[in-house]
Amino acid sequence: MNVFQWDEAQILTFFHVLVRVTSVTAFVPIFGDKVVPAIVKILFGLALACVVHPVAWAGGMRIDPAVAESAGRLAMSVGGEALFGVALGFVSRWIFDAIQFSGHFAGIAIGFSMASVLDPHSETQTVSFAEMQYMLAALLFLAMDGHHLYLSALVDSFRIVPVTGVKILAMSQGLAQYFINMTAEVFLLGLKLSAPVVTVVLLVNLTFGMLARAVPQLNALILSFAANIVIGLFVMVLSLPAFVSMVNGAFDSYMPEIERFLHLLGSS
Repeated sequence: MNVFQWDEAQILTFFHVLVRVTSVTAFVPIFGDKVVPAIVKILFGLALACVVHPVAWAGGMRIDPAVAESAGRLAMSVGGEALFGVALGFVSRWIFDAIQFSGHFAGIAIGFSMASVLDPHSETQTVSFAEMQYMLAALLFLAMDGHHLYLSALVDSFRIVPVTGVKILAMSQGLAQYFINMTAEVFLLGLKLSAPVVTVVLLVNLTFGMLARAVPQLNALILSFAANIVIGLFVMVLSLPAFVSMVNGAFDSYMPEIERFLHLLGSS
């Protein structure tokens, strides 16, 4: 495909592909984290667009001529592609958000809230426990060739939702309900992942509470700080196999959830 012989339709189609690809790569986990420089995200999106566009063009993907004739419709179409990338990035982050939520919840229960660190992935204050779980999940995701799922979902998105096919004002009720259910799944998975540590730490605090009533001379508050950290980390190590199993199970449903979202967006 000779770039210098492109007509208006090919140029506008490539621009739509570029907007969708770059907006997706800017928000997906790992590659879209804030620790990745913006120039790297832009160049990576441009390289992907140069690969995806010839494949999509050969498959018959064309921009609607009516869109190209109107500046207003063209702006709405480009905005729809950018919104599509943001929405797909939000959906692709649900497992990682649940893992960070579970790590933050468990870390606060253990007592790590007094030692918050800057999370370079989101540029927010978080506990080190959450950062450790996020890195573990990222390594598991890459070991399972999760980055290939990103590329597969990106290519399939042009088949399910063609360019100029994203309607900003036509969000269906099913799509809104999907986001509500997705948010509920994030909290549910986060609670499941943090349950072993939080439950044991709660029992430890109850035990120290009863000891404080039985033996008032015992400084239970100070002792509980150290006990929570030691026992919490010990339970975390013991529950790592269960953590990995639950995360792998969530990753198994990762691609079907993204495809379901794409079909809902295509039907909106």
